Amino acid sequence: MKKKIVSIALVACLALMAIAGASLAYFTDTDDATNVFTSGKVDITLNEVFDEEKAQLIPGVDIQKDVTISLSDDSVESYVWYTYAIPAVLDDANDQAFNNIIHVNHAGRNWLGYQNDEKYWAEGQTAATPEDQCWIIDNVVIELKEIDGVLYNVYVVLYNGTLDAGEKTTIGMTNVYCDTKVDFDNKTGKYTINGQDIGFDLNNVKIIVTAYGIQAATFNTVQEAYAAYNAQLEDIPAGAVDID
Repeated sequence: MKKKIVSIALVACLALMAIAGASLAYFTDTDDATNVFTSGKVDITLNEVFDEEKAQLIPGVDIQKDVTISLSDDSVESYVWYTYAIPAVLDDANDQAFNNIIHVNHAGRNWLGYQNDEKYWAEGQTAATPEDQCWIIDNVVIELKEIDGVLYNVYVVLYNGTLDAGEKTTIGMTNVYCDTKVDFDNKTGKYTINGQDIGFDLNNVKIIVTAYGIQAATFNTVQEAYAAYNAQLEDIPAGAVDID
């Protein structure tokens, strides 16, 4: 009689275990997502309105050289800037423009700090150029660089805002001209100022403009972007990349 009682108790225990096990079943499902990441890019174009056939240096006569930068339709938002290089012998690096033999002008209406002065506005302009469409120009030489055996003063001009895909900057550089003090001595075949040889052949003056772009993400200002760009170049081993 005791064996039957034990057997009944064992069956009851197993039944309780089965019920307890059944209570651990859940409605379940699984799913997964594959995220596809594409590579963004920065693709800029340096645009110039410049007629080389009309680029004859005549004292006091402007030569049009409109400079803008555009971003391709498939580029990411970017900060942009450009540098321009002038033969050092023709340019006063101490920001004394009246001493320059070759002058470079920029659109005052698009120059941050000038854009609110109506005397710099274009014909028909009724409001100041927005700050994010202005250029930052400080006329400070950032580099003294030798190019093809000629020493150049290099300047940088920063675009204050960003460009979205397909957009173009306002005009930065507008023209170049030769100083009115320059003369040509037919006897010696030399260009002079106040009778002194300037030491340079004005038939072969090169002004070199180079555009740059960098992703806008992670930067708050163009100054930050410009600093990061240059810091990145400094980290590249010498000779690894030609950055000229």
